[in-house]
Amino acid sequence: MKRIEKFVDSMYLNVEGDQQEINELKAEMTNHLLEAVHELKAEGKTEQQAITVAIKRFGEEKEIRNVIGQLFEIQKIFAKRVLYIAILCLIVTMSSFYFLWKVEESTAKGIADTSSLISYELKDKDVITRDMKRKIEALVEDTNYVSEVTIYKSKNIISRAGENYVEYNWKSVQPDFQYQRTVWAPKWLGADFYTSGDGNEQWFVSVDKRSFSRLEVVVLFMGMGIYWTLFTVWAIINAYHQKRLRIGWLFMFVFFNILGYLIYYLTGKQGPFLRGRDEFYEDYI
Repeated sequence: MKRIEKFVDSMYLNVEGDQQEINELKAEMTNHLLEAVHELKAEGKTEQQAITVAIKRFGEEKEIRNVIGQLFEIQKIFAKRVLYIAILCLIVTMSSFYFLWKVEESTAKGIADTSSLISYELKDKDVITRDMKRKIEALVEDTNYVSEVTIYKSKNIISRAGENYVEYNWKSVQPDFQYQRTVWAPKWLGADFYTSGDGNEQWFVSVDKRSFSRLEVVVLFMGMGIYWTLFTVWAIINAYHQKRLRIGWLFMFVFFNILGYLIYYLTGKQGPFLRGRDEFYEDYI
């Protein structure tokens, strides 16, 4: 059967890929051809005639070699692209989330600083003068996230809800000072405004600030969802090619992602195989 071995070797002469995979495919191709030869011999043909017919049925040598090479290349490119896109998506997601988180952290610090400076201007003052108003307005204009500052006299908005508990009801009371301005906050980016307030025995200051916290959540969950799906697809493809895809591994990939694949990797040899190779051989024999 050396003719069959030579024929099979010629099919993979210039094919690039995983050597273990190539050897496995060559062995399977040889087995398919040998089965065909045995069937033809059972029909009354000599061994040489049976080998010739089996090889002929398999197809033209150049055509088969080209198809095999293309299948290897398609498999390699597709698997790599899925993995690369998954990794890129993870990097972009985490970078974007970190950037938005730093923006929110910077905003929170800025709000605290602005509130402290406003409180300093109000300290020990019974009335908000025109000069104080201009300074407060300047403090607001120095930020790019404060849209409104409202100031009340504490005695006008304090209500006691319990013996040791003080509650501020400022939204229904006429303020002593209010400054509003337009802040860049595109709805398509999920920008929203949140109100925070703080006060002492003299004054209560309410600040409306812009926030991208909603965008943070969207970026994190959407980006991680895309990454998770792509990595799971890549892991399933690899397991299928290695003839190790089982319900248990599918569960591990879907629910544990890279950790599940790491466990899979450590419990078996690596060596991807072409999808549907048995069907491919059967088409030619």
